[in-house]
Amino acid sequence: MTAPLLDRRPWHEGEIQARHLAGAPTIAPVIRTFITDQQKDFFAHLPMVFIAGLDAGGAPAASILRGAPGFAGSPEPRRMTIAARFPEGERMTREAGAPFGLIAMDFSARRRNRVNGRIAAASEGALSLAVDEAFGNCPKYIAPHALFAASDDPGAWADLPALDGDARALIERTETFFIATRGPDGLDMSHRGGPPGFVAIDPSGALLIPDFPGNNYFNTFGNLLRDPRAALLFIDFPAGRALHLAGRARVALSEQQRFWVFVPETGRLLSAPPFGT
Repeated sequence: MTAPLLDRRPWHEGEIQARHLAGAPTIAPVIRTFITDQQKDFFAHLPMVFIAGLDAGGAPAASILRGAPGFAGSPEPRRMTIAARFPEGERMTREAGAPFGLIAMDFSARRRNRVNGRIAAASEGALSLAVDEAFGNCPKYIAPHALFAASDDPGAWADLPALDGDARALIERTETFFIATRGPDGLDMSHRGGPPGFVAIDPSGALLIPDFPGNNYFNTFGNLLRDPRAALLFIDFPAGRALHLAGRARVALSEQQRFWVFVPETGRLLSAPPFGT
């Protein structure tokens, strides 16, 4: 007999704490434990998803998977499949049982949906994911982009010993980046957006990032209050580049202020065919 699909998962302690610190209202749980038909249709027409996994040390890592529309699907409410190769040099753990987080973006329609769970099986060009959480987010702060159909070349990662001029310029002009965090029950991949220049770099190399009011879920801040490790992914759409920074974040959250400081510890640069415009 098939077990019933639980409708919502409760907020975890970090999310509740973050909402309290920010003086945000209490809201009912909104995170489903399965993929809806609407979300299934949404994933099926996109050529790209952004994924969180674990590195060898158990810290969050982030990457990009691409394919022709339909490469990401949900054959069952509690399962998701992705037919795509990781970029060359990807170090993300792909062992069965490892947690993952995923966000898919339709930049033109200003829609985004997230899925979290665990890897059921993985091969060179395919992932099967057991779904624990699935939910959408509000359209705020989504900058428009037109995504290109995927190339057969997923690109390759190269280590970046320090933030050079090109990497700094990418960060300082960005209006879109992604953050992978680790919560008490797994991983989460979230989007952050704002006007060009909303991410600043201080003289020490730390990133200063404001947090703009959104849907009051506080998934990212709730995770960071429990585990400061994070990975950021900055995208240069027309150049086909992505900057991956792994490090730690410090959250400053109250009714008077909402920002965070991210201190990079390692960096990598992805070179790939252009992602879009």
